[in-house]
Amino acid sequence: MKRKYISLAAILFFTAGLLSAKTKLTIKDTVGADPHEVGDYSLFSTDKENDINDSTQSAGTFAIGNRFQAELENYYLTAKFRLETIFHKTSGSELADYEDYSAVPNFVIAPSGFLHFTPIQQIGFVAGTNFYKHFAIPSAYLAGADDTTKYGRLLTDSLGEDRYFGSDQVGIYTNGFAGGATSYWNFGDMQNIYIKLAGGGTFYPEKDEFEKAIDFGANAGILNMFDLGFTARNVTEDDRKFGAFAGLTRIENFILNAGFYYNFTDSDYLPEARVTRTDDNDVDYYKYKKQSTKYALGLTTGYKFLNSLGIYADFITGLTNEYIGEIKYYDNSGNLIKSEITTIVRGETAVKYKYNSKGVLKAKRTDEYSSKTLPIYAQFRLTYDITDSIKTSFNFKMRTMLNDASSTWLTFYPKCTLELPSNGGTIGTGLRLDMNFTRYEGVSSISIPLTYTYKFKRKF
Repeated sequence: MKRKYISLAAILFFTAGLLSAKTKLTIKDTVGADPHEVGDYSLFSTDKENDINDSTQSAGTFAIGNRFQAELENYYLTAKFRLETIFHKTSGSELADYEDYSAVPNFVIAPSGFLHFTPIQQIGFVAGTNFYKHFAIPSAYLAGADDTTKYGRLLTDSLGEDRYFGSDQVGIYTNGFAGGATSYWNFGDMQNIYIKLAGGGTFYPEKDEFEKAIDFGANAGILNMFDLGFTARNVTEDDRKFGAFAGLTRIENFILNAGFYYNFTDSDYLPEARVTRTDDNDVDYYKYKKQSTKYALGLTTGYKFLNSLGIYADFITGLTNEYIGEIKYYDNSGNLIKSEITTIVRGETAVKYKYNSKGVLKAKRTDEYSSKTLPIYAQFRLTYDITDSIKTSFNFKMRTMLNDASSTWLTFYPKCTLELPSNGGTIGTGLRLDMNFTRYEGVSSISIPLTYTYKFKRKF
């Protein structure tokens, strides 16, 4: 009985301490459509796309959504919940029937969130479906994109699953479940030396077993001096990913970060290049696919002048014409015999095989380009605050394959945000132009994002 009373007293004492800690509640709601705020869509967009015969089709997409987000934070606990809903409709051409469009239901519900519990500063436990950028490494920040890729986060959902359950009209999005442990230490006379460690895994239920990935990461540095970081994703598999980062934090308002990536597959920073496919009737046709790279090197820099003008730039390049891909083997009936993850030389090795009637493996897909085809990404961002409530930005992004003009994509995106008086919220809009001068002889996509955001904060 005594032990029960002691246990109950410990629980009550801990609960009282948790509740008595100063807590900050933040609620944020955004309505509209913008790839950076709600869903992967703009309010309205018109797009061109190449079909399997390499001819051009056009389609228009209308989208509207809402993102509700609540965050609770105190000394012991950080809890974040997000509920996102998005409706989109693509029409105007055969594009509405293509796999890139039909794979996503017209109306999507996407709940996500995490809980990070730190009974003491040095030890923490985290679980959820999405950690967002809560465990981001400072030196992995891309200033031009104003983003941190998953390579630069100590913990993330590394499986990269994007699955929808439901019908073609309504579906629920999920990316699995993730959990792990964290550790945070401070040293030095001024406690300015820091070390952060994290490890965990992502799990996704399959019919007979769990699909899983094991991850870990480390981050260390000296405040106002430098920052270092390292991450490892899905370390037990052949398609594992690594990231290593270093950044200078000595100069105020100045950003200088460098990164090295192994098995770089982030689609936001990779160009598309044409590949040849052969159907079951031995007829060749073309598709455009994102081109990953086995090794990549990145650099980002930026500076904010006089608290109103900011200039930022990113650059990432592949280092070889190799990438890590999957080779699949099929029998004469089209049944998968086996698959393997291996290093593929772009354009020289077929990435899909099928046995023909003579029992010989026949290529089902090859890359069009083989020599000096390095994927390259560059982004420039200019920001200017006209007033405290009116802020503007201009983004220019380029994605290309070296020596492959048809893969060069340019994006121009001027944007403006207006903070309404009396804490009335923020309106954001702009105009995004995507261009490919070889494939589409100019503009390939015009989109108009539009969002309204309201934020509520309270401390208690």
